[in-house]
Amino acid sequence: MRRIVLPLLLVLAALSPAQVDRTAGQGEFPALQLLPPGSRIQGISLPRYQEHRVTAHIMADLLEVLSRFEVRMATIHTVLYGEAEDTTHVQMQDATYDFRTSIMASDTPASVTNPRFSAEGSAVSFNSETRCGIIKGPVHTTLNTSIFTNPPAPPKK
Repeated sequence: MRRIVLPLLLVLAALSPAQVDRTAGQGEFPALQLLPPGSRIQGISLPRYQEHRVTAHIMADLLEVLSRFEVRMATIHTVLYGEAEDTTHVQMQDATYDFRTSIMASDTPASVTNPRFSAEGSAVSFNSETRCGIIKGPVHTTLNTSIFTNPPAPPKK
């Protein structure tokens, strides 16, 4: 009997909740594995870097951890930085963000502003890595045609 109990205790100890994986895996945001689902953090700032350059910056008044991969945010302002020094601003009331896919999705009114256009719609979904997305309608869009008709600026030296 003692020979059966000792291996069983070792197996149960290995499976105990005290042995939590504290490393971030593929598609996980570092530190989310340290926070249990339901954790709420106020005033967050999540920059995204590519080759030592900030390409996107997500800011929110409130972040709630849904899982190691997904969060829900409230009062969100996202800035997407283009290579030609133009920026796109995306604002929405609440959204979910999935770190596996880099997709933020919101079913609340949203606005997108860029030097070339501005748009307001009933919902938005975009990928912060590829900087592509869609605004769901009805949508009100304003185009800045002066950008299309003015000659391009000389290249920087």
